Amino acid sequence: MRFLVVSLFIVLASGCAVVKQPAEPLAMPAKPLLKSQTYQLKYETEHASPKVKSVQLPAHNIKKNQTVRVIVDRASVTDTLVSQISQALNDKQLKVTTTDNSDYTLAIHQVDLEFIDDAKYILAQPEKPYSLFSKVAQQFPSQQCANILAQVSMRLTHKASGDVVWFAKSSIDSASFHPEPLIYSFTEEKKITNELEVVAFIHKHNTEQARLKRAELKNEVTAPAYKTITKLSRLTKLNGPCTRTEISALTPMMQFYLSSILIDKIKVQ
Repeated sequence: MRFLVVSLFIVLASGCAVVKQPAEPLAMPAKPLLKSQTYQLKYETEHASPKVKSVQLPAHNIKKNQTVRVIVDRASVTDTLVSQISQALNDKQLKVTTTDNSDYTLAIHQVDLEFIDDAKYILAQPEKPYSLFSKVAQQFPSQQCANILAQVSMRLTHKASGDVVWFAKSSIDSASFHPEPLIYSFTEEKKITNELEVVAFIHKHNTEQARLKRAELKNEVTAPAYKTITKLSRLTKLNGPCTRTEISALTPMMQFYLSSILIDKIKVQ
């Protein structure tokens, strides 16, 4: 009798232990492969040649090795630009001097810079089309960039007679001066939209109480699958000046460019 009671107790205890054994913890499902692809966009605008007007009068022949004094009191001119203009005159085989007894004076009358209407850059068709291009073209068909008009005018005067022998003016806008296109990039990437939902589900079903209940009811629980969407990043500019600060940085080169064009128009015998 005692043996029967002990055996019955062992069986009951073993049964309780089996029932109270919690189910295995749920494992986090493997995340899907999240691929990304980067593309480039090119924006172009119309370019105009510099406007140049140069008139040389026949009253005096400008000859090689004659001297020229550069006068800058009528315009705001940097020392760098004066040096560049002086070098351009030297290249024309004219001698730059700072004395008052020069053969000619070159007066810089105008060195102006002003912001004008923004330049509009249009999205260019890629050489190798891709499926996303039409969608991106609808979102970002063009770009607006700051635009500066630079103007330079000069006058060459025969010192002894006071006769004006040459005068010229040139202008160009920054969009035409810098003809390279604007280059932007964007990334197409997949993102998981329900990661918190999956984590919360796993945490909920991995508590001690939930595992015991699953073991008791013999429930098979499956974690929800990850859901993904494809998103496009913002455009990132890779190349080309566009902001006011970037465009303003071009102005010294623009002034030198216009000045060089004008000096090159002087006919020296």
